[in-house]
Amino acid sequence: QLSVNNKPPNSEGQGEKKDNATAPPAPPTYEEATAGEGMKSGAYPPPPSVPLHPSWAYVDPSTSPSYGSGGYPGDMEMLTTFSWDDRNVRRVFIRKVYAILMVQLLVTVVIVAFFTFCEPVKGYIQTHSAWYWASYAVFFVTYLILACCSGPRRYFPWNLILLSIFTLSMAYLTGMLSR
Repeated sequence: QLSVNNKPPNSEGQGEKKDNATAPPAPPTYEEATAGEGMKSGAYPPPPSVPLHPSWAYVDPSTSPSYGSGGYPGDMEMLTTFSWDDRNVRRVFIRKVYAILMVQLLVTVVIVAFFTFCEPVKGYIQTHSAWYWASYAVFFVTYLILACCSGPRRYFPWNLILLSIFTLSMAYLTGMLSR
């Protein structure tokens, strides 16, 4: 049976087609679609699988004719500036890593000097051992978050916040051990 909704279009100069094989199947009703009836009977194919990682979308710039020829004027320059083979990229990366390490070490030295050479702080810390155990707790919680949760450590504001907390907790722990 053909209904008005799934009736094939008429061709010019030809009459109605009476072949039911060329008519597309009727769409499911709302109840069938929400109850999963179509999938149970196998009438609808599963969606195509797409790789999780978009490696299939990568185009090698050396083999593609559109890169560097006929495109925008700075195409090749932009592609080569983000390559690890470029010395400037490596230098900037190394400079950034050493700057972060230097800031971490300076913070640690300042806090250790504060705990070591400030007599009131040194006396207070030696009489109250709960602060010593709290330093271990803060350090291990921060360390576990950095080690186990890959989500926060990979996004911009959270990675700097966690790195700062980790640096302060490590400096605090080192200061507590140096008393």
